[in-house]
Amino acid sequence: MNMFNGLRKLCIMLAAGLVWTGAAFAQANSIEAFDVAQQGGNIVVRITTKEPLKSAPASFTVANPARIVFDFAATSNALGRNAQEIGQGELRSMNLVQGSDRTRLVLNLRRTVSHEVALDGRNFVVTLSSAAAPTGAAADKVAHFAEGKADGKHAIREVDFRRGSAGEGRILVELTDSSTGIDIRQQGQNIVIEFLKTSLPENLRRRLDVVDFATPVQTVSAFQQGENVRMVIEAKGQWEHNAYQSDTQFVVEVKAAVQDPAKLAQRGRSVLHASRPLPPAGRTALRAGPPRS
Repeated sequence: MNMFNGLRKLCIMLAAGLVWTGAAFAQANSIEAFDVAQQGGNIVVRITTKEPLKSAPASFTVANPARIVFDFAATSNALGRNAQEIGQGELRSMNLVQGSDRTRLVLNLRRTVSHEVALDGRNFVVTLSSAAAPTGAAADKVAHFAEGKADGKHAIREVDFRRGSAGEGRILVELTDSSTGIDIRQQGQNIVIEFLKTSLPENLRRRLDVVDFATPVQTVSAFQQGENVRMVIEAKGQWEHNAYQSDTQFVVEVKAAVQDPAKLAQRGRSVLHASRPLPPAGRTALRAGPPRS
């Protein structure tokens, strides 16, 4: 009996040790401070952790409502608060949500803006631009969606295309890890995405014709470009795009742009004032749209 009781106590101690070890590992780091400052026209958010981060946390963006989300793995919230009203520039507030193995930081914005991230010792720095993130027919400006590890090697596992419930085209890219560097720019009617220091399997080096899905997206091409992977998304008509990342899945959504009724009314008045002839009954007028590149 004594031997049985001894074994039982040992099992209980081992189980308790495993639980404690798992909890300690799940909360190996912690968020200690959160500060916001204005530098020129930009808003700089500084998150200080107990231990320096080895890489930037996984992140994704949401267009409506405008948000930027960061997931701090194996990190707890030691701030003593879960939310903070800010009201500086385009940054309205922040929320912290702690899970079993990570803490999620949500930056709530007034509108979608471009951002850059950097690691500075124990500080993770997010710089919010004062300019709106490029959409539609914006200029050819590179947006650094994710910086990535400078010495890392990455790969793409899968590329898929789906039609969303609102008629948007969704390009889903499955990555080997969440630290892949990603740059995005718009070039005419194309969205060009660079996956930095990334390899693409031969079976994924292809051009997808997705016209039959009836979304603004016409084709999706992926190919190796030196040590990077380049993806070119060709769209038509008036459209806007949004990109976000959840762990190892990177998603680009392309949807038809919603026209401002006031602008449409103003355009209608301008056409009438110009006395342009209306097309005869039974004929279809050509719809205006941005020129193809």
